[in-house]
Amino acid sequence: MDKKLFLGWMATFLAMAFSTAAERPAGLPSADSDTTARMTVSPEPLTVDTLERLDPVDTDLVTLRRSAGGEEMVIEVAGFGITLSNSSDGWFRSADSVKNRSRFSLLFLAGSEYGFIVPTGLDYGAYPAGSDHFFDLRNGKSLHISTTLVGLNCEFGRMRQFNLRTGLRYTIDNYRLSDNSITLGNENGMVVPLTLDEKADKSKLRITSLGIPLTFSYRVARNLKVAVSGFFDFTMGVNSIYKRPKEKNTLSGVNAFQFSTAVAVGYHNVGIYLRYGVTPLFKTGVGPKVHPLSIGFCLDM
Repeated sequence: MDKKLFLGWMATFLAMAFSTAAERPAGLPSADSDTTARMTVSPEPLTVDTLERLDPVDTDLVTLRRSAGGEEMVIEVAGFGITLSNSSDGWFRSADSVKNRSRFSLLFLAGSEYGFIVPTGLDYGAYPAGSDHFFDLRNGKSLHISTTLVGLNCEFGRMRQFNLRTGLRYTIDNYRLSDNSITLGNENGMVVPLTLDEKADKSKLRITSLGIPLTFSYRVARNLKVAVSGFFDFTMGVNSIYKRPKEKNTLSGVNAFQFSTAVAVGYHNVGIYLRYGVTPLFKTGVGPKVHPLSIGFCLDM
C-alpha cells in the first residue's frame, strides 16, 4: 500500500470517527498526559511537505504534530498519540521490500563449504590380512572444499522465507593417508597400497568433481536458516599424490558418480554443515567400502 495514501486514509478515518463527539469524555487523559499509546507504522520520517498536506484534518480531537526532534510525526486522537517514525522493524518496510524484490537471482561462488573428511563404514572385505587399514586417514588434514561456481536462487512463500537453489558446483576432496610410506595404485583391477622406497612428506588421494546441487532452505527467524541439500557429483579427476618431491599418478576405481546429502544451520551468512556420501567412494570389489563424511563451516548458505 502507498505510504502517503495510507496516512491520508488514517487521518480521514480518525477525523470521521471522532467528529460527532462534542467534548472529550471525562475518563480520557488530556493532551499533556504522559500515558501515550505509541505505534510505529512507517519506515521513514515524513517531510514537512507531507505534514502540510495532512494539516487540514486537525480538530479539537484529532491533531497532527511533529516531535521535538523533527524525526517523528504524531497523530493525537482524544489525548492518545500514534507515532509514525523511522523504525527499522516496521512491517511496512518488510512488506514493501519483499513485494518489490525479484523471486529469482543469480549466484556466483555461493554456498561454499570448508571442512574435514572422516571415513565411515570402512570395510576392506576380501583384502588379505596385513594389507588392511591402508585407507586410514589423518582426519584433521583430510580436507573438503566445495562451492557453487554459478547458480540460480528462487525465493517463495508469503514472506519469501523459503529458498531453492541449484547450479554448477566444483568440489575438491583431499584424503590424507595416515601412512606416509605408501601411496595408492592399481593392481589386477583393484586399488591397493604401494610401498614407497622411503617415507614421503605426505601421501594423499585427491578427487575433483563437478556436479549439480539442489538446496532447500527455510528462514526460521530473521537471520537464522536451516537447509537440506542433495549433491549429484561427477568425478573429473582422481590422483594419488605423494611429495618427495611431488609425484602424481592417475588412479582408477573411484565411482564416476557420487550422490551425497547434507544439512546445515546458519546465522547471517555463516553456518555449520554435515555432509554424508550416500554412494561408496570406490566401486564395489575394486577398493575398500567407505562412505565419506564431511563436517565444517559454510558461507552464504
